[in-house]
Amino acid sequence: MVLLLAAVGSLRAWGGDADSGSMLPGVLGDLPRLPVPGVGTAALSLGLLLVGSFVLGEIVALAGLPRVSGALLFGILTGPNLHAALAPPFPALVPQAELDYLQFVDALAVSLIGLVAGGEIRIEFLRRSGGMLARLVAAEMSGVLLLVGGGVAALSGTIPLLSERGTGERWYLVAVLAAMTVAKSPAIVTAMLRETRASGAFAHLALSITVVKDLSLVILVSALLAAWSTSGAGGGGAAALGVGWHLAGSLLVGAVFAAVLAAVTLRTRGRLDLLVVVVGFSIALAGRMLSIAPLLAGITAGFALANAAPNRSRRLFNSIDDLLPATYALFFAVAGARIGLSSLAALWPWALGISALRLAGIWCGMRAGCAWAGVRPPMRTWLWTSMVPQAGVSIALAAEARNAFAGQPWADLLHALLLSIVALHEIVGPPLLRLGLLQCGEVRR
Repeated sequence: MVLLLAAVGSLRAWGGDADSGSMLPGVLGDLPRLPVPGVGTAALSLGLLLVGSFVLGEIVALAGLPRVSGALLFGILTGPNLHAALAPPFPALVPQAELDYLQFVDALAVSLIGLVAGGEIRIEFLRRSGGMLARLVAAEMSGVLLLVGGGVAALSGTIPLLSERGTGERWYLVAVLAAMTVAKSPAIVTAMLRETRASGAFAHLALSITVVKDLSLVILVSALLAAWSTSGAGGGGAAALGVGWHLAGSLLVGAVFAAVLAAVTLRTRGRLDLLVVVVGFSIALAGRMLSIAPLLAGITAGFALANAAPNRSRRLFNSIDDLLPATYALFFAVAGARIGLSSLAALWPWALGISALRLAGIWCGMRAGCAWAGVRPPMRTWLWTSMVPQAGVSIALAAEARNAFAGQPWADLLHALLLSIVALHEIVGPPLLRLGLLQCGEVRR
């Protein structure tokens, strides 16, 4: 690990600034100046994050910690935010200009996560446990919304984001903050279940709740953003249509991809790794071009395949399983590199307070929900731990909110506060989830 970091650091120091457009001339020759900074050596950052996050993940696994935590930590250590905070006399190992080019990792990972999460949900499970699932989701969401919303409203006079707002705008931002804290992380939950090879009622229920909650959250956040649009001049009809298409279009695109995948796998023998990568990027591209949610489209496709063609789709899901370790390592390393340490340092009292309210809301909501749904110990005691992690979906929603509020004086501050909250839950969520799985006896050693 040390040799890897030293080697990349030497290449960075020898080759100059990644943002200059002329990369590593002493090693690779005089490269032409590229029109876009960072693209010339983005592959170096890609390789460093892939290898380093995998190695550090294995190291922390020896200490009983999740590999996801190791990938996040490696991203933080090598990313531009820690470098900017420490200001050492050598260049960043992963410069910001190159980190921007690794967004394709997010695109592929979110699509594959959606396929896997959807493939884990069976119609039989929903028929058998749908009532219990609905009670748990309703109770947990209510707990978080009430405690976070009430706590933030009570402290709004001390929070810079809210203290200078008018009454109507303040209550609206309280609702946005509370809704955003409801978000969970299918990526972390799926990664932890795969890493621990967990199987059982806890694992199935945790993933199902996470997926259903994120679907509900898309509707909730879309409605809030639509309400902001309708408060302006003449945007009501367009906003309503946009929300409707965001949801219905995601389901439609997911169904189309499911049909295509079913047809291709029927006529293809052998491994399907290349097909999986192409489909992952295609779903992500469709999300960008058609303004739909790639996660929701992937979940729809995975759910349709697993339930309509279980035998035919088995090879496809096996191929996804083979790609997931490398994809997860990159995804969480990139997520760690993007954690805004400066924002976290500036906003930590409020981020920590809101995070504490969120944890209390999760615990209270899940305890009430488990009692309501008849969930027995030990799952009743530990199911709340699966609700803590936040990652890619939360970050995407925070970016969506910032774009929706562009031009407002508080837009950047809201985005920074949301990212600070997500950063805390990215760090503490995986170990808590692993603890819950261990306590429920579903971890396969």
